[in-house]
Amino acid sequence: MQNKPYSDRFKTQEVVAKYENTEYAPNSYSSYIWSLQREVLSELIRAQHEKHGPLKLLDFACGTGRILSFVESQVAEAVGIDISEDMAQVARTKCQTSQIYVGDILEDANLAADEFNVITCFRFFLNTEHSIRTRVLRELHKRLNKENGILVTNIHGNSRSVRSGALLYRSLIHSERHAQMSPRQIKQMFDECGFEIVDLNGFGILPPNLYRTSFKASAAWLDRTCADIRLFAPISVDLLYVCKPKDV
Repeated sequence: MQNKPYSDRFKTQEVVAKYENTEYAPNSYSSYIWSLQREVLSELIRAQHEKHGPLKLLDFACGTGRILSFVESQVAEAVGIDISEDMAQVARTKCQTSQIYVGDILEDANLAADEFNVITCFRFFLNTEHSIRTRVLRELHKRLNKENGILVTNIHGNSRSVRSGALLYRSLIHSERHAQMSPRQIKQMFDECGFEIVDLNGFGILPPNLYRTSFKASAAWLDRTCADIRLFAPISVDLLYVCKPKDV
């Protein structure tokens, strides 16, 4: 894992292009997992709309607009924030109606200082520093409707999944370091910042590197099947959490 602060990793066009064209290439593992996650996300937004009417959504760390471009047609108002101008430029080419801002909510209290019914945040909390995680979560808590708001976020490196074994091998052989969190650590993080977990979905039972082999089709079929079985969620590679503000 890189040593530079997470906030600095996507501030060059080269890194942004790699993220967009390699990590989320059409046939990549990450793209496949996202194809499963977006079904759940769409259903969550639909259920929120049925209960509470027109929705305002904030996509924090919106990156190149993968989430934002998918959800903007499903809500009344969509806002994206990212710290990288290069990421935001790509997002603006994908989004039709969303407002996209570049900035740091830890430094600018007025950035997207509104009340939202849904806040999404994908692929952020795992890789950033713990002190940043908690500060960001508390800022998002301020922006979430306390009566009916939900936070939808993922941790794409569950230490209780098979990915952990693969990373152990890579750390021993290649001296690579990759971030992981356990469900217990994740729950503690949310608790500390005023959130209660109300739902958990898991995606990816098999090691992601199988998607680069001739077993890709079989791996995809099994991962899709297991994603529909809640029993497998705690040991899945990618954990998708739905949280609400705790009563305080």
